[in-house]
Amino acid sequence: MPSFTVSCPHCHKAVSLQTTSLSNTVSCVHCSKAVLDGSPVEADSKNFAMLIQSPKPVIVTFWGNNCAPCQAFKPVVEQVAKQKKQYRFVRVNVNQHPDLAKRYRVRGVPTVLVFRKGRQQATLNTALRKPAFLQWLEDTLD
Repeated sequence: MPSFTVSCPHCHKAVSLQTTSLSNTVSCVHCSKAVLDGSPVEADSKNFAMLIQSPKPVIVTFWGNNCAPCQAFKPVVEQVAKQKKQYRFVRVNVNQHPDLAKRYRVRGVPTVLVFRKGRQQATLNTALRKPAFLQWLEDTLD
């Protein structure tokens, strides 16, 4: 069974996951908190392709280090991730992973992509306030 590693969004320690665990709630072996549910997971070039294969819709936020709108949007995404546990939330730093930004044609940040079972379904090229982001997700995924 293929496995990959992610950093726990709570304790930031490496957690090894099986691809079959993408449909389940997985607890961190270090802190016992949910790894994929309720908090965005930082993705990299090694684990991105596996993370977007989840049977649950995956909301990916591409962001940059010196991006003020990205910093303003970060707490919105974190709040929505806690509220909408039926989705997976992933973050990609375009400064550290420009290859992923290029592959998915991310021209500016923040950019949000929605995937279902590895297939890109929607794109949002701006930051939104929480009510507008929730409405966009509902319109996109329901």
